[in-house]
Amino acid sequence: MARTLCGLGCGEGSKDAILLESFRAIQKGPLYYVGADFSQALLELALEEAKRHVLYVSGFKCDLTNDRQLQDVCDAAKNDRPGPVIFTTLGNTLGAFDPQQFANRLRKHLRGDDWFIFDGEIFSSQTLAGYDNPTNRRFAWGPLTGVGLNEQDGVLQFSTAPAADGLFAVTKHFVASRDLRVNVGGESIEIERGEKLRMSNSIKYASKSALLAFVERAGFEIKEHWESSDGKFVLACANPL
Repeated sequence: MARTLCGLGCGEGSKDAILLESFRAIQKGPLYYVGADFSQALLELALEEAKRHVLYVSGFKCDLTNDRQLQDVCDAAKNDRPGPVIFTTLGNTLGAFDPQQFANRLRKHLRGDDWFIFDGEIFSSQTLAGYDNPTNRRFAWGPLTGVGLNEQDGVLQFSTAPAADGLFAVTKHFVASRDLRVNVGGESIEIERGEKLRMSNSIKYASKSALLAFVERAGFEIKEHWESSDGKFVLACANPL
């Protein structure tokens, strides 16, 4: 039985918390939670939430698109603890990490009995309307609030565009409503009123098979998958081959 759950791109931790709460009813369920995210503010929320469900928590503020930092997080999650580790990328996070590459990069660090739980959103004509809601906006504001920006400083704009084969992108931009100055990594950056800052895309999938294929081609075996009642979301679990 897995004793550790590692949330890769955990955000504020709400998706991992659902799993942790369910595992509490299972004898010898996870005792450890490792969260990893680029946003310090969201990571702190995730760790506070995880404390309600497990005995031990630790967090990494990091860039999971960096191979060394991804390896460090995976090594910390394994850390000579008994049993397999459940690695998660939930909330359509796989798309944010580049689904064509991330599963392959992650596979290098997983043992045969570890688990990979991931999900994805299937693109449709209703995607943009469903994406632009208070919950997603709060999440999208995370990296902006991390550098001191708020809704008085500008607005978020969303749009959609085709990406690679089998993929679509929801693009996000921050548009400044006044002249701004922010500090990032010790550097001062000036943003003029009306200037548009491109943020990370959120990738959606053309179909369920497209989502699963990206993970299977990386060397995983899909053990099970589930679809939402409207067919717009897919959750799956896999083991390394």
